[in-house]
Amino acid sequence: MRFLTFFITCSLLCMVAHNGFAQTSPRPLTVDDAVALAVKQNPRLLAATRDIGAAKSGVRAARSLANPSLTFAPGIGSTGGSDTELLVQQPLEINGTRTARTNVANAQRRVTEAGAVVELRNIVFQTKSAYYELVRAREQAAVTLDLLQSAQEFDRITRRQAEVGTRPGIDQTQTGIEVVRAQQQVTLAGGQVAAALIGLNTQMGQAPDTPIGALSPLTTSPQMVQTDLALRQALGSRAEIQVEEANREVFRQQARQARAAGLPDLVPQYRASSLSNRGSTTSGFGLGISLPFLDFGGRRAQIRQSEQAASAQEARISATQNQVRQEVTQAQARLAAADAVVQGYQQGVLDQARTLRDASRRGFQEGKTSIVALLEAQRTYRSVQTEYINAQVDAAVARAELERATGAIPANLLAQVSP
Repeated sequence: MRFLTFFITCSLLCMVAHNGFAQTSPRPLTVDDAVALAVKQNPRLLAATRDIGAAKSGVRAARSLANPSLTFAPGIGSTGGSDTELLVQQPLEINGTRTARTNVANAQRRVTEAGAVVELRNIVFQTKSAYYELVRAREQAAVTLDLLQSAQEFDRITRRQAEVGTRPGIDQTQTGIEVVRAQQQVTLAGGQVAAALIGLNTQMGQAPDTPIGALSPLTTSPQMVQTDLALRQALGSRAEIQVEEANREVFRQQARQARAAGLPDLVPQYRASSLSNRGSTTSGFGLGISLPFLDFGGRRAQIRQSEQAASAQEARISATQNQVRQEVTQAQARLAAADAVVQGYQQGVLDQARTLRDASRRGFQEGKTSIVALLEAQRTYRSVQTEYINAQVDAAVARAELERATGAIPANLLAQVSP
């Protein structure tokens, strides 16, 4: 029985080390390190930066003059010969279509750039959340491992006391049950660590099973954030608002482009004609004027469509601003609550739970404390430790959420994305 218990304990310790929370590293991986790796390697950000490159190419294409048109019209002449006509035309787009087309492309570029910033800030937040979840899982696994070792120790003590008759045999049955329960908790904690490890590796653009060494311990530093200041910063910095504003500009410029398409334009021409039966060729340059006055309703409908879409964007901008305000105030509320809980535990509850556990252990070893009192003290200690870990992680996640909600993550981090 003792050999079996020893074997199970060793196996669980090996599993714990394999899953990462018993690893040692000369330099802990900080949350900023994790963010730097995510920014550099996350494929979603790589896709976002390539979208920006595509949008810039679209602007260059829009700035270019419209391609010339070439018309080649062979025909059968009435006198038995063949007439061939070649017509080359180059629209100058002095009616404003090229300017409006360029403005549409520029607005679409701004939409893409703002969308990339949204993606960046979401990935930074998700990476920090995944980092803190791994911290949570490892810390809770350490608590379960400590309780397993304590359960095994007291199971041995109870067995010896039962053998000499100083403690009833039923107590050894109870401690044996606690060992099994503790082993199950360690197993579950190992699974949580493995899942959290996969989550962080995925955010950092690494293989799911990439080993991650020690992490930096969580630090608690409550900070007072003024709501008005946070809201002003968020409304001025959130890229989601910039996306909607740029989309509004896209629709406005599309309406302008449709109007310009209905204005006259100059079209330089080169015309060449050949009459084979006469053996003569005529050619020359000319200047045409396009007069697109005839409209069957398509252009007018396109203008109305773009104007109505731009008007709809006004409502979307307002809705996005309201959403930003909601996210900021909610993040502040969650952060304030989490900080208050952390401070409450730090003001004596942790020490009291530890003192209760230690006193119960000494009393049990000396035969002065019942097994029921010992187990209750152990469970209280574990509950307090787990709740404290959760409060610390919740505060860290709420702080990261407030950072994202206020748009505090700098957009220039996109420059660090690997090409």
